[in-house]
Parts: sequence; structure tokens; C-alpha cells
Amino acid sequence: MRRRVALLGLALTLLAPTARAAEPVDMLLVLAADVSRSVTEPKFKLQREGAAAAITHPDVVRAMTSGPHRKIAVCFIEWATAGMQNIVIDWTVIGDGVSARSFGDRLVEAPRSFAGSTSISGAIDFSVS
Repeated sequence: MRRRVALLGLALTLLAPTARAAEPVDMLLVLAADVSRSVTEPKFKLQREGAAAAITHPDVVRAMTSGPHRKIAVCFIEWATAGMQNIVIDWTVIGDGVSARSFGDRLVEAPRSFAGSTSISGAIDFSVS
């Protein structure tokens, strides 16, 4: 769990400075989840449902809509070993509870990308680009 939290933090802080949203947003957020073989199906389900619940929580929605543009852009990727990264949900603008719920619903419904070994550096490199 600590490894996943650390990866999320790194993904947030290492976003390429050249990244731009198609419309003005307050933040570009990459949510990156480990789906390597060590992540069992129950843990995978918990991870997905937890991310969906977090992004739709009223306090989180309030935070996402509290900046000058009142919206952020989010994407969700899954990763395992080197070369095994997948964009599960491409860049999506979240500016209210409805768009947050839509993102969360799509996340819960999407199939698992794969299961392989683990390469955190590959996930970070992919997230940055």
C-alpha cells in the first residue's frame, strides 16, 4: 500500500511541465494503479472501488472545484512491468459531482488491463509522458 501511495505522489509531482489541458484547468492529475501479479482480484476490486469512491467524495469534489477554473483534468492508468502500462480512462475534466461520478462509474466498470511483474520506474516514466 505504501508503494502505491508513494507512486501516486511521485506521479503528481513529476508531471511534465510541458503537459497542457485542452481547456483551462487547475490541475492535471494522473492516478496510477499497480495491477501486477501481486495484486489479487479482491485487492484489485478494492483498489478500483476505493479510487472511484474517493474521486466522488463530496470533500474531494469540493477540492477539485475550488480553484480559479473550478475543474481539474484526471486520467487513470494501470501498470505492471516495463512496457505494461495502459490508459484505462483518458484525460477527463471533472468540474462537478456529475462528472466525478461518471469518471468513477467508468473506472469501476473497466476491465483489468493485465497482470505482470512490477516496474515502478516504468509506471512513472509512462505517467510523466
